[in-house]
Amino acid sequence: MFGGHEEVSRRVTLQSIAPPATIDRMSDWCPDTLPEGVPLYIALADALARDLEAARLRPGERLPTHRALARRLGINVMTVTRGYAEAARRGLVEGEVGRGTFVRAQGRPANDFLPLEPDGRRLVDFHFNLPAGDPSILDVEEMLARFAAEPGSAPLFTGYAALGLEAHRAAGADWLARSGVAAAPERTLVAGGAQHAMTLAFSALTSPGDLVLCEELTYPGAKALASTLHLRLAGLPMDREGLSPEAFEAAARRGEAKLLYTMPNLHNPRGVVLSAERRSAIAEIARRHGVWIVEDDTYGFLLAQPPRPLAALAPERTFLITGTSKSLAAGLRVGYLLAPADDPGVMERLSSYVAAISWMAAPLLGELATRWIASGAADRMVAWKRYEARARRELLARAFPGARVDSHPGCSHQWLPLPDPWRAQEFAGAALRRGVVVTAAETFVVGRGAAPHAVRLCLGTPGAREEVARGVAILTDLTSARRSVQAALV
Repeated sequence: MFGGHEEVSRRVTLQSIAPPATIDRMSDWCPDTLPEGVPLYIALADALARDLEAARLRPGERLPTHRALARRLGINVMTVTRGYAEAARRGLVEGEVGRGTFVRAQGRPANDFLPLEPDGRRLVDFHFNLPAGDPSILDVEEMLARFAAEPGSAPLFTGYAALGLEAHRAAGADWLARSGVAAAPERTLVAGGAQHAMTLAFSALTSPGDLVLCEELTYPGAKALASTLHLRLAGLPMDREGLSPEAFEAAARRGEAKLLYTMPNLHNPRGVVLSAERRSAIAEIARRHGVWIVEDDTYGFLLAQPPRPLAALAPERTFLITGTSKSLAAGLRVGYLLAPADDPGVMERLSSYVAAISWMAAPLLGELATRWIASGAADRMVAWKRYEARARRELLARAFPGARVDSHPGCSHQWLPLPDPWRAQEFAGAALRRGVVVTAAETFVVGRGAAPHAVRLCLGTPGAREEVARGVAILTDLTSARRSVQAALV
């Protein structure tokens, strides 16, 4: 079964299970049966949906605790946790810390951060960049309970470790090594997210007024950081294969550039992968002209077999960054920064910047990430995200068969060139009026460069593929309608 689901449901009947000695009469729901042939947690969520539809459950009713339901059904507590999480993803239930899990009033949306359309439906959000994940895989409640029960957890709440606890740095090195680089714990720093790691790298390498190179379209967070640190940011030409080595050579030869910030794997926003040949060329150019490299590998986890990173080709001058907010869970703000090799003072410099900016990353979050990595749960999350990203991209490809959608098929964000006579900002406004939020190319342009006529679509944010399909259909109709109007005017 995809995703490493260890349990497949079997028929469970109340007659075959002895009830617990005590059970809260206000929380005594239990499915009559769990069908065979699907993972148990899916069967549990299906049973909850069925009983809600049949009015055997009422909105606002408190469900049994995870342990109580697990005892009654004779299954693992983790399976119940995942079942409740799957039900929450479907908008059937909601949890309140300290009170329990409650049946959600139907018609109330699970995502409350987007405004309603006139017909009462939520806007389709293709703006926020978050690869789709399966929340049923998460075991946060169970793991936090273990933290509280285990002896020796004091370092998670006391003390100070600027670079991160040793076990967390080791886990970070393990996670970074999956990109194809030789990562050592002593060169790994635990940060409060990838953006924090980027801030540390930029701070350690630059001074106000320094020139930073990047692709001509780049991550808005990098633009904001350069502005905050009073750095000059210059965009270099790129195409469907990524950054142009010739353009980098010309810029580096002038001698002003301090560092290159680049995203070789699933570039944001273009979604392209830099070829192995270009990586080798860029590493050699950086070495020849003494330019540092900050390699952002935030989305590389979506590639099963990525090309060798720049950090493996030029380890003496590359800072490699990744994080867990995209790969594991949005609220897990843990980043990992691999410092260059053969620089004995770099970790001390980074430690001083951590102290100046944030003192340290939260050890509790670092511990959660460490345990997910060690247990294999992180790999299951990534496998699910890879599968879902490709499935959602296929929806887009089928809807725009003639469009030059050259983003990688495994990327969760896709770059959509627009047909004549659309301009990006105009298209984004028209899409919003029809209930779909997209990001115009202007958002990613460095400096005063010309913006291409294209938009970025983040297909992972909607909760279900049906919402993706609805949003894509609206965009298809929008482009078709504009072409028809233009033809009529001619």
